[in-house]
Amino acid sequence: MPISVSTDPIRPTERQAFWTEAICRSFANIETKPLGSALVSGHFEFVEIGDAKLVRFDSSPQCYTRDARLVSRAGSDEFMFDFQRRGRSAMVQAGNEGTIDPGYGVLYDARRPFEDRLFGPEQCVELLIATVPAAPLLRSVPGAERLCAKPVPLSGTVARSIAAMVRNAISLPDAPGRRDEPDIVAFLSALLRLAAGASHQLTRPNLFRLIDTYLRANIAAVRPVPALAAEFGISERTFHRIFADRDTTFERHVLHLRVELLGNLLRQASLANISIARLAHQCGFADAAHAARAFKNKHGTTPRDFRASVPVRF
Repeated sequence: MPISVSTDPIRPTERQAFWTEAICRSFANIETKPLGSALVSGHFEFVEIGDAKLVRFDSSPQCYTRDARLVSRAGSDEFMFDFQRRGRSAMVQAGNEGTIDPGYGVLYDARRPFEDRLFGPEQCVELLIATVPAAPLLRSVPGAERLCAKPVPLSGTVARSIAAMVRNAISLPDAPGRRDEPDIVAFLSALLRLAAGASHQLTRPNLFRLIDTYLRANIAAVRPVPALAAEFGISERTFHRIFADRDTTFERHVLHLRVELLGNLLRQASLANISIARLAHQCGFADAAHAARAFKNKHGTTPRDFRASVPVRF
């Protein structure tokens, strides 16, 4: 489960020291200082997946730095990648400078000094941060250092799905379909290759994870296979082979996700007064009858009886 840290219960006069210590102890040896006169505030959730460290991070405007002294003390041999979700980052490293807006990401080398100034609307900035060992990333993308501090667009389907996968790995670590550990190095490498104008070079198992992530987020209106294959940069034949590798088809997998989501919605007490037909539509079923047939084939009971069997929680 993720580690969660917040400055909310800390007295204002002690927040700066607490925030710096919490970050250093959890995922990055850095120094922090506030920008402007805003009261220091921040929250983060942190989880380790294999050799990678993933963080969902938000804070008041602050400057985060690692100078040569901290580089030497930390002994870090890592690269970090920030997915900008809210606010802006101004990154400086090794003579490179970049301003990172929402919808972009940035790579930086934790083995060298850097400065990252974060600022945003309503005194809030939000990031996802992925930290990975340097050696495998450089084996996969030998020229990675040249991309440090430069904005990396996250506008394509592959990039957006990678960002969503990282977010889900932090916030939904035990969700169905997400219990196997993602290869974070492979996904960051794909982002960097795409930013350099090359193909993502993702394997079929990694592509399945991304397509599954995409489908879960867009299950109410799934696009046809030719369009999806093009968006993920693969042929239709490869697209179908991705599902054949798992002894299923694209159509069966979509149906499985819809039935799974409908079951999850039927378990929620807050949705008890929402009609099954409406919930079925949210899951992408054409009508309630289609949903009922698919659901009964999977669970051996109708959605109505399944909902009635769910224990009432007070």
